[in-house]
Amino acid sequence: MAAFSEKFFGDAASVFIAEEIIMKENNIAEKWRITVSVFCIALTFGLNITGITPVLGMLNEKYAYMGTSTVQLLQTLPYALLMAGSLILGWLTTKITKKRLVTAGMILVGVCGILPLFNDSFGLLFASRLLIGFGFGLVGPLNTAVIADFFDEEHRAGLLGLHVVGMGIGTMLGNLLGGFFSGFGSRWFFLVYAISFVAMAAVLLCLPETPVAVRENAGDMKLNRRVYLIALTGFVHTLCINVYSTNVAIYVLEYITDNPAVTGIITTVNAAFALMVGAMFGKIAAVLKKYTLGFAILSAAAGYGVLLWIPGTAAVYAASALCGVSLSCFNARGSYLISISVENRAVAKASGMFAVIGGIGGLISPVFLGAVSAGIWGENTTLGQFRLAFLGMLLLGIGTVVYEWRVR
Repeated sequence: MAAFSEKFFGDAASVFIAEEIIMKENNIAEKWRITVSVFCIALTFGLNITGITPVLGMLNEKYAYMGTSTVQLLQTLPYALLMAGSLILGWLTTKITKKRLVTAGMILVGVCGILPLFNDSFGLLFASRLLIGFGFGLVGPLNTAVIADFFDEEHRAGLLGLHVVGMGIGTMLGNLLGGFFSGFGSRWFFLVYAISFVAMAAVLLCLPETPVAVRENAGDMKLNRRVYLIALTGFVHTLCINVYSTNVAIYVLEYITDNPAVTGIITTVNAAFALMVGAMFGKIAAVLKKYTLGFAILSAAAGYGVLLWIPGTAAVYAASALCGVSLSCFNARGSYLISISVENRAVAKASGMFAVIGGIGGLISPVFLGAVSAGIWGENTTLGQFRLAFLGMLLLGIGTVVYEWRVR
């Protein structure tokens, strides 16, 4: 009897251990698939930062009759529908699964991104830049929600760092390949948006399907004061950081060289530093702790300062690097703060609000700061907008650090 019991319980224990090992292995494999999906979604969202930056100088000459401010608006125009997509995202997650929403967003980014390749019409370019924003409005905030669904708070900082890494690589590929393609003509630049279709295929294979979100009472989904404060900070940061992407190509064309490949390299430096910061974000946040957001903002102020007061190509590269640090660090820290400020079921809604309020800053950046520049200095120039961005980032950074110091 004792021998039977020993054999029976021994076999049962072996089966239990084997099943536990299999479950752990399956769980690890699933986490890796989700990690790949997070990276690919971020890769696509990185194309929003690239936008049309490598060819903005060429387009400014090609469509000179439209005026510089109108051409610059093409870079930030996606924010109009990005805000719309982000605003209804919380509601959409109660009707459609996150995987299907992400897939739809990536298809929209790919189709609208490539369309201007087939026609030189300014109207088509304007429409495609407008509509692509809805795709980005789904893709970006949903990645934060996907991370919140599958990972606890302890591991989110690392995954949000990966999100920024993916964005950085997407931006870098967009800038490098876009700069190369634009050597054959400005229209060929838009072929770079095929990246979205490749990334979408990986998401379809790797991202697990999850049920639609349970519809909660309005009170359960209410966003708190902290979310709006972070979003308002994002508004000012996006307003000022977009000055880099909407002006750097024109600045390089005016003061450095008329070779579009050089602009591609300079903007790639921006993406490369964003990539490095994303890869090290967990360690950076561990060192800087609550001052991480302030550091991110002041990095951009330093970048604009270098560009304004140190002449030459080296200053442009330094400014590009520092703005990349700022964008990467701010996005990762802001998304992390949003994800821990509300319940998991409200993360998609909170991330959407963060994107909407920040998107307003991005949308109005070239027109608003261009008008302010013209009002102060008599004309809308790249240097005028860089001065305003420097001042805005400096004041916001100091205010953020003081607030972070006062909050215990």
